[in-house]
Amino acid sequence: MNQLRTLVLDQERGPRARVRTGTVTAATPNSLTVDVAGTSVPASFLRSADIVVGDLVALLEQGGSWLALGAIAGVGFNTVENPSFEQGLTNWNVHQVAGVTAAVVQGPTDLAVDGDFYLEAQTADATATSIVYSSPAPVTAGDQFTVSAYVWGTYGPTDIPDADASLVALWFANATDLYPTTSSADTTIASITNVPSRPPISTLSGIVTAPVTGYMRIGLRSVLSPAGTLAYDLVIAREVG
Repeated sequence: MNQLRTLVLDQERGPRARVRTGTVTAATPNSLTVDVAGTSVPASFLRSADIVVGDLVALLEQGGSWLALGAIAGVGFNTVENPSFEQGLTNWNVHQVAGVTAAVVQGPTDLAVDGDFYLEAQTADATATSIVYSSPAPVTAGDQFTVSAYVWGTYGPTDIPDADASLVALWFANATDLYPTTSSADTTIASITNVPSRPPISTLSGIVTAPVTGYMRIGLRSVLSPAGTLAYDLVIAREVG
C-alpha cells in the first residue's frame, strides 16, 4: 500500500525546483548570501560543500527557498561576456554551417536559468546547423578552462526529440578574426544527441586545453529540424587553477 502511494505521488504534478546560479557575497559556517541576477538571497547549503565569498555557485530554488549545491569548477572571472544573453546577442556572433538557423533571445521569462533571458536556436529548413559563438578571450598554449552551458529542447506534443547540441572551443590567431578563419581545429568539449525537453535541464560541460597561443571563443553548435528548438543559458569558461 505504501509503495503504491509513493508511485502515485511520483506522478503528480506540482511546483518543481529550478536551477539558478549566483555569486556568493557573504559566507559564515552557518549561512550564505548569494547574488542571483542582482538580487541578494539567503541560501542554505550542503554540509560537505566548500563555498567561500566570490564563488560562482549552482543553486536550487523552490517556493522561495534556496539551496546551494556547491561551487562551479574553475577560478577567477567568467571569460564569456554576456553569458546569459541579458544584453541580447551583444558579444555573440552567428555562423550558418548548413541551412539557416535563427538565433533569438527570449525573455524576460522565468524559464531562464540565469537572469531573465536565454538564447533559442530554431529553423524552418529540413535540417540546419549553426554555431553561435562568444567574443574572444586571450589564451596561451597549455591554458586549461572549465566550460559549461545549460541546454534544453522544445518539441511539439507528437514530435520525437531530434535536436543535437555541442559545446565547442574555437581558436583564432587574432581577436578580430571570425569563424571559420581559425588557427587550429575546433575542439568539441561536450555533445548531447536528441536533447530532451525540460525538465530536466541538461548540462554541457568539460575541460578544454588551448592548443595554440591566441584567442578562444566558445561556441554553441546546434543541429536542428523544424520539429524542435534548442535553448541555451549561462555559458561559462573559467581558467583552471
